[in-house]
Amino acid sequence: MRSPGALFSLALAAAATLHAGEARPQPAGRPAGEPAGAEVAQAPGAAPAEPPSPVVPDGQAIAPAGIEVTVEGNRAPPGSVSLTRRDVRELPGALGDPYRAIEIQPGVTSIASGMPYYYIRGAPPGNIGYFFNGIQVPLLFHVGAGPSVIPAAMVQRVEMHLGPYPADIGRLAGAAIEAESAPPSDVWRGEGSLRFVDLGGVVEGPMDSDTHVLVGGRYAAGAALTSALVPSVDVGYADYQGRMTHRLGPEERITVFAFGAYDYLASIGEEDGAKETDVLLDSDFHRLDLRYDRDDAASGTRVRSALTLGLDRSRGVGVESAEAWKLNARMSLARPLLAGRALVRVGVDAAVDRYVVTPHPGAPDGEPGGGASTDEEDTPAEGTAQLDESFPELFRSRLDLALGAWADALLVLDERSTITPGVRVDHYTSLGKSALAVDPRIVGRFGVGDHVRLIPAFGLASQLPGLAPLPALQIGGIPGGLQRSLQSSFGVEVDAGPVNVSATVFRQATFGLSDPIGTGRGTNLSTERFLTRSLGDTYGLELGARGALRRDMFFLASYTLSRSTRTRGRATIPSAYDRTHVAHLALLYDLGAGWRAGIRHVFYTGFPADEAAPGRPPSEHPDRVAPFYRLDMRLSKRWALGARRYLGLVFDVQNATLAKEVFDVSCDDGACTPRKIGPITMPGLAIEGGF
Repeated sequence: MRSPGALFSLALAAAATLHAGEARPQPAGRPAGEPAGAEVAQAPGAAPAEPPSPVVPDGQAIAPAGIEVTVEGNRAPPGSVSLTRRDVRELPGALGDPYRAIEIQPGVTSIASGMPYYYIRGAPPGNIGYFFNGIQVPLLFHVGAGPSVIPAAMVQRVEMHLGPYPADIGRLAGAAIEAESAPPSDVWRGEGSLRFVDLGGVVEGPMDSDTHVLVGGRYAAGAALTSALVPSVDVGYADYQGRMTHRLGPEERITVFAFGAYDYLASIGEEDGAKETDVLLDSDFHRLDLRYDRDDAASGTRVRSALTLGLDRSRGVGVESAEAWKLNARMSLARPLLAGRALVRVGVDAAVDRYVVTPHPGAPDGEPGGGASTDEEDTPAEGTAQLDESFPELFRSRLDLALGAWADALLVLDERSTITPGVRVDHYTSLGKSALAVDPRIVGRFGVGDHVRLIPAFGLASQLPGLAPLPALQIGGIPGGLQRSLQSSFGVEVDAGPVNVSATVFRQATFGLSDPIGTGRGTNLSTERFLTRSLGDTYGLELGARGALRRDMFFLASYTLSRSTRTRGRATIPSAYDRTHVAHLALLYDLGAGWRAGIRHVFYTGFPADEAAPGRPPSEHPDRVAPFYRLDMRLSKRWALGARRYLGLVFDVQNATLAKEVFDVSCDDGACTPRKIGPITMPGLAIEGGF
């Protein structure tokens, strides 16, 4: 019998080997060949650069009275967090991956150390959306816990919207993580990395004055070596990226962007002297995005139209195969009004998804009510046999449709304060069922003097029934209705010289929450577990600080005090991944002469030591497993080989102290026994170069 915790442990074992060498150096100042317009990465601890004129990333930042609002810039919306290239590429233990850097932010709780899947303000991984240039990414990390499918060389910054988020983001009841690429480079540039398990790189530049191109990719050339080091694992992966941007005129441009990834992960065992392969992940996805942008300099109006074609495929996990052919269209318009004191944004989008699911031979046909029991009455199927029964019932061939419209308005109250009301409406159709969601939201930013800002936020968010983020595996038919999340928070930001400090109290309640891994631990993988709904309630306090301690030292710190519960009927129990305390502290050093170093300490308290099992009622106040401590370290050196060429060496290690972690519990009638994993240590060693 394989529990979800056991699946995580196997993915971690593979990732520990895959990440040997995964990190990317960051030069002092602007990297050689940095695209024009990209954010300049300061040396850790350097004096902050002069702040830019107040600007609006899609209409979300402060604009002082009398200054026209501009629909572009690099400031995060109120209540959101923006991670720069330095945060992404220099954070110890993040292994250079753009989306792993969010782990250090307040409100984020890891499923397990090294697993890049998070509970964010109590929302499970299936309710968190990851986007790259506005396109949702179905599988973010190779083989579940390996390197990101989006190379860090393409990422300029990452924004984390804890909720409520901007109105153009919808169909999520949790958080949203957006990564944005740097603008096209006006000079030819490239970055590459060589590790003993894979190699990859990105090259971009101008074909002429109006056309720019980019190509990139990664291939697990050392997959055979990985399998040799971890004999119980068979692994392989690859990804690709391609982009062409063509300027039609001074105010118009079109962009064609394609990217995708392939992943394979299997467990190798023996039974009766014969090798057996248990496929845990065999999937690929592909996206082709066509986008038109028009920026009217005279009026400040921005128009965007985009069409995305996609194909997601999964094989061998619960079904013989699952395919999802995707078509997504979206249009938006942003226009400043009232002499630049308001920015109005409106948009529409539509998504058509065609699912083709083939059950395993001999599995139930997927009709409602099928596959709930085995041939032996009242004896549940075990392990993957249960998946073979439940998945054809959950994931059926069908045509799904989602239509949405949204609007919001950034209103400038004075030189320090803004308020942004918005609303989003979505209509869903699946297997003859339909649902309507109307999600209002409002976020404010109010300056108190020059150094203090108050940020209240309130909103609703809705989503279809969720599961783990796996390509082509979306529950069909809207069973149990939509998940509906009530999101509220009140934050304070304070600038104290070179240091920024924030504190936020929040509460997030989700009605009809779909959380198969967080509602209760256990090895039962029947249909009932995936369709079980609960009331999820999470509340707490988030503290964060970042800034320069001196010119050669930068720090980031966060602390989250929270409580996350699940209520079914009259029983309220803590979430299976409820951790009362989560803390991070990172120090980044500039040692001079091209050397950089960093250290990070991670701490979180244990989850509830309880398991759902037949005849075993869950406890409202269970014991907790032991807390976990982890130390991450990073050291890099870069050599300049000319005006723009460089060669770098990076060593990045996660869990340098070889700490073991409790990842699951096994319970019987007497008590629950913790099950440890590890030590899972992810060393990163890479040789990198660029021009």
